[in-house]
Amino acid sequence: MALTLDHPNFRVIDDLLDEETWMSVWSDFQFMELHPVTRTLGAWKLDDGIPLGGNEAVVARTEASEGESPEAGSMQSVIAAIRKNPEFYEGLVGKDWDRISARPYVYPQGTGLSWHVDDSELYAGAFIYYAHPHWNAHWGGELLVAERDPEQDEQLGEMPIMGHRFETEAYSERLLEMGCGNFIMPKPNRLVILGGAPHMVARVNAAAGASVRASAAGFFLRPS
Repeated sequence: MALTLDHPNFRVIDDLLDEETWMSVWSDFQFMELHPVTRTLGAWKLDDGIPLGGNEAVVARTEASEGESPEAGSMQSVIAAIRKNPEFYEGLVGKDWDRISARPYVYPQGTGLSWHVDDSELYAGAFIYYAHPHWNAHWGGELLVAERDPEQDEQLGEMPIMGHRFETEAYSERLLEMGCGNFIMPKPNRLVILGGAPHMVARVNAAAGASVRASAAGFFLRPS
């Protein structure tokens, strides 16, 4: 594994898992129980398509997992790699957290996730791990991260968690005020740690065909 990029708003770590563990995680995606996560409440908007999501595993910061479902094992592999390497998140993720969660998500062509900010009262930070074995740059599915300007936050207030369900103009105006950011390709076996900046998942293009963007996404959970 290697730290590929250290940005004030995120970190990118490539080759997170050894190949055997990575392929075991990918194999679990073939058989785990997945359900549509389309909704009109939360970060997903009406035009985000119908991604699929599995059951969540939750691991204490220093103890064993609470997850009991079959897919929890594959999610625990990702969580274990993060817990063993605190340099991945230290200085980016808040210190006040006591558990890590991970949930499998599958984005087929035509699906994405709208711009949003994770709730800082619940989450000290977030992460995404890409489990699919192959990706083409023309397939889309990039993680987009807006620049976060502390001075602008001080002047205008913290970015709201997400736009309204239907009326998104005010949220859009704040993003346009920032006006720039970064993209991160969903490179296989890549981990991205997020520190709280606005972000979204670009739509997976039709060029992906039957290939899917398979990820383990989770949070550094603050104490209940």
